[in-house]
Order: sequence, then C-alpha cells, then structure tokens
Amino acid sequence: MGCAKRFPCFVFFVAFFLSTTISYTQTNNENRSGSWLVLHGNNKIHENWSIPIVGILRHHDLFEKHEFAFVRTGVSYKLNESSTFTTGVAFLSSKNYTGSQEFKNATQFWVYEQYTLKSKSKTNIISHRWRLETRWKKSTNDLHINNRVRYRFQYIKPIYKNVHIKSFNELFLNLESPLFNQNRFYIGLGQTLSPSVKIDIGYLKNHFKNDDHDVVRMSLTFKTDFTKREVAEFVD
Repeated sequence: MGCAKRFPCFVFFVAFFLSTTISYTQTNNENRSGSWLVLHGNNKIHENWSIPIVGILRHHDLFEKHEFAFVRTGVSYKLNESSTFTTGVAFLSSKNYTGSQEFKNATQFWVYEQYTLKSKSKTNIISHRWRLETRWKKSTNDLHINNRVRYRFQYIKPIYKNVHIKSFNELFLNLESPLFNQNRFYIGLGQTLSPSVKIDIGYLKNHFKNDDHDVVRMSLTFKTDFTKREVAEFVD
C-alpha cells in the first residue's frame, strides 16, 4: 500500500516548504509569526441544531513561544440547506512577543452572532460568513469593550480525488475608531481523510495596521451526528 493511501504525504512536503520559508522571514523581520494549530468541529444534535467548537493554539515561532490559546463554542440553527445562524461565546488568553497591540498580554471573553451562506456545485464550494462580536478585553488593570464585524469569503475546489485547494479572505472592522482592525488571507491544500474528517495546511497572512504576521496554518476539521447510530457522518 502506497504512502498516499496510508497517510496524506503532501502534508509533509507542504509543511516543510512553509516552515522553511517562514523561518527565513522571521530571521529578517521580528513582526512575523510562526504557526497556528486549528481544531474545528461541528456536532449535530437535532435535525436543524448543532454545536460548533473551535480551538486554536498560536505560536510566535514554529511550535515555539506560545502566543495565544482560543476556544469558541455555541449553538447553530440551520435555516435552510444553504444558510445557518450561530450564536455563542469565546475565550482567548494571549501573550505578546511581536509588539502587536491586538495580542498584548490579556484575556478576552466574547459573545458573537454569525450568519453563514453556502453555495455548492460539482466543482467547488463558495461560502460567505458575517459575524458580529462583542469582546471584553482585560489586561493588567484595564478592561476594554470592543465591538467589531467580520466578513469572510471562502472558496474550496477539488483538484485530485480527495485533495482540494482552500482559500479565504476575512476582513475585520471595528464599530468604533479606528475602523480597520485586521485582515486575514489564507491559501492551502486540504485532504479528506474519511467521511467525517478533513485536514488542511497552508499559508496565512495576518495583516494589522502597523505589522504583518506570516503563519503556517494547520487545521483538523471533524463532523459528528448524534442523531444517528453512526456518530461520525460527513456534512458539507
């Protein structure tokens, strides 16, 4: 049995290429970041209801100097086959290695509302996501409340059997001055490992007002269906 059947070999090649490239840029620019590890799950509990969960570990260097840990959950309601409404909470704990004011040493608690719209064809998946967030950000002796909106456009295209290209761009805007918060652009390769599990790895550019972060982003996506005997079921 070949390596491609036993494990997604392209992951090793892409990880090596991205880590080498970003390690080089880090030595030439101290405003650069290293890696994001993302776990994203959706757990169906009713015909139209599900519980999402997202966890992120971010490192200033590749898998070194922990910068922030993030967890988000809530409840989602499927309005129809193409749109979903979600509301929930999130928690973030951050340390600052880069000088970015967005991720200075602090803890954050969020409440969010989100609307997602998807369109699928035989060759691609396009999705739009709008989110409103209210964030309580606490540093040493300071508590600040921030409201912001986010819009993400995402495109997924199969390229060979169970391998696909995934790309998205997400714009963050504050509801108070300054208007611009940040922008994230991602492009990478993904693979479907089973009907309920996907992975992807690629390059993420996180742009702030005064600095940029280059990131190797690796994610694992899983979906479960607790309404059936077979718990794991793939749902696009």
